[in-house]
Amino acid sequence: MKTLKYAWRFLIRSKSYTVINLLGLAFSLACCIILMRYIHRELTVDAHSIDPEHIIIPLRDIEGNIFPGNLQQDGVGTDSVYIPEDHVMEQCRMVVQQQDNVVHGNSSYSMNVLAVDSTFFHFFRYPLLTGTASLNAPDDAIITRHYAHRIFGKENPVGKVLKFNGKSVIIRGVVDEPECKTLLRFDMLVSFKLMDNWRRLYASLMRVLPGVDPDAINMVSNVYHKDNRGSMIRWKFVNWKDFYWEKSMSHHHNYDSIMQFGNRTYLYILSGVATLLLLVGILNFINIYMVFMMKRSKEYGVKKVFGLQRLPLFLQIWIENQLLAVIALLTAWLLIETTQIPVNRFMNETIEYSAFDWQLSLGFLLLLPLVTSIYPYIKYNYIPPIISIRSIATNRHSITVRMAFLFTQYVITALLLILSLYFGKHLDFLLNTPTGYRTEGILKAQLLHENQVNPGPNRVARQLRIKQLLNECPHIDLWMTSNITILGGNSICTILNDKDVQQSIPTLFISSTFFQFYDLKVLEGEIPEKFDGWADYKIVLNKAAMKTFGYNQLKDAFVRSETPLWVVRTQDGQMEEGGTKLMPVMAVIDNYYPGHLTEGIKPMAFIVGRAGYGDNYLISIKPGKEKEVIEYLKKIEKEIYNTDDFNYTWLTDEVHKLYAQDRQTANVYFVFALIAIIISCLGLFGLSLFDIRQRYREIAIRKVNGAGMKDLYSLLFRKYIKVIGCAFALAVPLSYYLIYMYTRDFVLKVPVGAGIYLVALVTISLISSGTLIWQIHKAAQIDPAKIIKSE
Repeated sequence: MKTLKYAWRFLIRSKSYTVINLLGLAFSLACCIILMRYIHRELTVDAHSIDPEHIIIPLRDIEGNIFPGNLQQDGVGTDSVYIPEDHVMEQCRMVVQQQDNVVHGNSSYSMNVLAVDSTFFHFFRYPLLTGTASLNAPDDAIITRHYAHRIFGKENPVGKVLKFNGKSVIIRGVVDEPECKTLLRFDMLVSFKLMDNWRRLYASLMRVLPGVDPDAINMVSNVYHKDNRGSMIRWKFVNWKDFYWEKSMSHHHNYDSIMQFGNRTYLYILSGVATLLLLVGILNFINIYMVFMMKRSKEYGVKKVFGLQRLPLFLQIWIENQLLAVIALLTAWLLIETTQIPVNRFMNETIEYSAFDWQLSLGFLLLLPLVTSIYPYIKYNYIPPIISIRSIATNRHSITVRMAFLFTQYVITALLLILSLYFGKHLDFLLNTPTGYRTEGILKAQLLHENQVNPGPNRVARQLRIKQLLNECPHIDLWMTSNITILGGNSICTILNDKDVQQSIPTLFISSTFFQFYDLKVLEGEIPEKFDGWADYKIVLNKAAMKTFGYNQLKDAFVRSETPLWVVRTQDGQMEEGGTKLMPVMAVIDNYYPGHLTEGIKPMAFIVGRAGYGDNYLISIKPGKEKEVIEYLKKIEKEIYNTDDFNYTWLTDEVHKLYAQDRQTANVYFVFALIAIIISCLGLFGLSLFDIRQRYREIAIRKVNGAGMKDLYSLLFRKYIKVIGCAFALAVPLSYYLIYMYTRDFVLKVPVGAGIYLVALVTISLISSGTLIWQIHKAAQIDPAKIIKSE
């Protein structure tokens, strides 16, 4: 207790250094905790799943088109038994119905619906709020709390009837969101037995016996072979706990609403930033603590002469560090609590308090004082008392260590600042580089709620009415229906030229309106507009595809597919396949960026038919009439479906969404580089405060001997400027290497220019000089007589 009081009294006596130390450590801990909570949430996705290590989902890859699949589904089966039936304990089939139509009374709602087997709740635990979690009967349904409140308000939804896919389903229970983040984001679960044929491919989850190794299976299954349709197919088996990180699924337009996927690279970036910020905070803490420990160097020397043992010395240092750590941690959590709303927006994730928070805090309280106590204990335990009794402020070794710590802080700070400037510049490059197609005034709206696979009885009539109303709107330039947009919906097809040179390229199945809609430039030929029936398709290539296939002129260009590009039913009921014979290329369009700019230009093929198909309405709006058209479309929804549930997205927002991760990366580096600068400047302020005060007598003597203000400024600035300069010199190659490693796979990227390093150097120099200049100016103005007299 006596040691605790002594430690507290000493900290209170050294108020300036204590406050500087607490602020630096609190900022560092707050940032580190924020990042670690986010990382923990990402690493515990689907923690509500039951035994995820033994849950496997098959991914079907047909010529580069990757979807979750089922080995037993007709038409896409495998000719090999990759997982024997006796190794599969149970399965859950799953059909994804994204943004589908659900009717209650006279109102329609757009919902994410999963059709699953009754075994679904053997794979996942969801908090049951009311009713039963049962999907045994074909008409059983489970709804989430959020959507139950949206549709029924405060009424009990159990027993209520909804219409889905033309059939009635009865709500048997209401589930809540689990505490963890989840990959599946459904609004309602229905029984897989609701429909005899869902008329679409479905996925399956398989619980396998321990010992089944997906990696060993993939050695055999992940090799292309022909299926019974002649398509090249392969299978990949993924553990459910790894499915969240599957890169091939992360930007899939068929699942972007009902599933969410993670990015390991981004997590590595956050982990690196958290580690660097914690290191800056710890180095700053030790450095400042050592500064005000020097005031007691004589005291420790005298105590050691009178028999001070190692344990009491360590306890005193540890208790002081423990007190500082407790206060800093409380301050950090206060900062986290007061900034929770802006931080959640910044991180694009709402992170609730959990058991991990107190575990993390306990870890810091136990480990941080031990880490920060080691160096001071070693220093004062092993040096002879005679040296401690002297003035250690002038000890060359102590000054070198302090400068080394400050140097390391500034290396990290400069590194984070350079990276933030580069990624900010890179983001600006991504957002402002022309895409090659029109983006302004184009929206995608879900006006037709019945899906095309399982249409309701009134779908055609509603389609015709929507068509009439859209044609009557004077503010709409052009519109079309399509599931394919300029940014998504393409398939990967193997295309061959007349010399049988083949290339797997993105292929879009579109109408001729597509090119006019997006203002795509035609370089050669004409876009086909006349077709001989529904089975007549023409092909158009972009400039990159022409180059890939070795064609310089349109008249020489003939291509075909290795497998049928289209299959249609003729009037006599026969199935007609097309695309396997050489077809003349009808037109060549200019290149555009079909996705993320860093992926570059891709060779592309366009299969053009009579009309587009799909449930989405793509609408081109006259400039300045966006608000009027939105209100008009809402009225259409109200008339057709008696609902205010109107979903739409602007193409400009979809383009910006492509760069959401880039924007977040740039913001993370910028904000935490700023925090690192603040912490380093606090450390610089504390060190310079001590150092300059120790040199008051030297300054006074120099002034007596004729030193001017310029000489004094040079004397006091020199040491710190050298440290900052050397730190920046080391940060430059480190940052260049990290930027290179991050961007080495980018087709397009902004070059690393000297301007970034110059701005970083000027920024750090100005802020650091501003930190020093007040103290140096104060020291230069001292009265030599008073200082020498006081000495």
